[in-house]
Amino acid sequence: MKRSLYSIFLTLFLFTSCDKFLEVEVPDNLVHNEYWQNREQVLASRNGMYSALHNNLNNFLVWGDSRSSLYAPGSGESFTGDYRQFMAHDIYSTNGLTRWSSVYTGITWINSFIKNAPSALQNDPTFKESELQMMMGEAYALRALNYFYLVRAFKDVPIILEPYESDAQKFNTAAMYETEVLDFIEEDLDKALKDVAEDFTQVNDRFGRITKNAVRAIWADVKLWRNQYQEALNLTSQLNSYRDKLVDPADWYSIFNPGNSAESIFEYQYVQTGFSSPIYGWFAHFQAVGSADKYLANSTNIELYGLELYPPVDQINWSADTIRLKNHSSYKRTPVSYAGGSGFEVYKFVGQTPYVESYRPAGGRNVNFIFYRYREILFMEAEALAMLNRYAEAEERINIIREHCDLPAIPSGAMGTGFDFMRYLLMEREMELGFEGKEWFAAIRISRRPEFVNVLLEKSAENNPLKLSYQVVRARLLNPESWFLPYHETELENNPALVQKEYYKNK
Repeated sequence: MKRSLYSIFLTLFLFTSCDKFLEVEVPDNLVHNEYWQNREQVLASRNGMYSALHNNLNNFLVWGDSRSSLYAPGSGESFTGDYRQFMAHDIYSTNGLTRWSSVYTGITWINSFIKNAPSALQNDPTFKESELQMMMGEAYALRALNYFYLVRAFKDVPIILEPYESDAQKFNTAAMYETEVLDFIEEDLDKALKDVAEDFTQVNDRFGRITKNAVRAIWADVKLWRNQYQEALNLTSQLNSYRDKLVDPADWYSIFNPGNSAESIFEYQYVQTGFSSPIYGWFAHFQAVGSADKYLANSTNIELYGLELYPPVDQINWSADTIRLKNHSSYKRTPVSYAGGSGFEVYKFVGQTPYVESYRPAGGRNVNFIFYRYREILFMEAEALAMLNRYAEAEERINIIREHCDLPAIPSGAMGTGFDFMRYLLMEREMELGFEGKEWFAAIRISRRPEFVNVLLEKSAENNPLKLSYQVVRARLLNPESWFLPYHETELENNPALVQKEYYKNK
């Protein structure tokens, strides 16, 4: 008797709520009769959809952020050659970090939920249709989020709609064009927005489950990726209530510890009884766990950006940003050596309190992964407004963020227009959102617009953390296809319908 995929999934996805852990031993093709019987099983499956995100956070960070200009190699053994390829902008199809199988595992789990969860209504009179519909909305949104990471990382990817229900089942599916995948994502988000909850009362649900505002944030991000600027603004305008929830400058660090701040929209929740957060281990150096930090911050670029964006207004501070760039806030400003240079520890994920050295204790390292918070929405609005030549309004959005970091407002016109504005915008984003997972994606999004291609080339080529020359890095990135990832050789072997991209065929 074979063990069903559902049993395997449930073993992998330890549920992080109080719902009962379920393990079902069944042969192939008996899933419908044996598993989707009652509300408790559906709740466990819903938790599994969220738990699948945990298995993919490392991929999401690597794909969406690690090639941005703030990263430097960590000093620990976990910074392997695969990670080095990303920082060198020289990635091969043998690189294990380009494997997407765990993301598709999460997607097939969601597909199973969408297909099978409704059957529990007929079997359990305590299960209400309104509750099912809300959870179905969450499923559609989570599937859209997973595909959005895939399409931003790889561009053209297969769309899998069916669950994996038999060990004999094979997925031989060609990659769909980026536009088709984005259309599919928007269809899922449209379904989600109709059915998900407006809000929740319990804190972990309010910030850790999909709500209507989380759907709006994801969808606005999709619209911006598609260069549909007014449509993005139409969605972000529905999030304006968060402006009154932005934390005061003195409380900026509370966004990360304890997390779930009032301005948060969606975070993966780490609690004491569930999975352990990987984030502390990625960044902790001075009180490291395991093999020490995987990443450091590129101290050269931090100091250059800090002085260019926020020149000092006194003789005491090196930068006017005394909220985020002061020692023991975003970074511990003690140089850490690595082969080829030195960097700073990313302190905002490892400390308990800012401006003094106070690390999270062993039992308090469950750092949430922030998918969306309102300051990112303001940056998205600034980008969209600038693309519509509404620069004064764009500067106003950035000044809202500056005000909440005790920074002087940007004088009208000081960021310039066109290329200059986008260059400054990306630096402002990195100072606020650095190491939260999306700055490489943001650079790609902007630089795919023909007039801004040099934004990514210059930012990526200057001060490479591996000490590669400007000319070498720029040459590696001249072809925009290099901004996206190759299909891993194992994915090609497992899926005969998948064909390697032309750019990577002879690499």
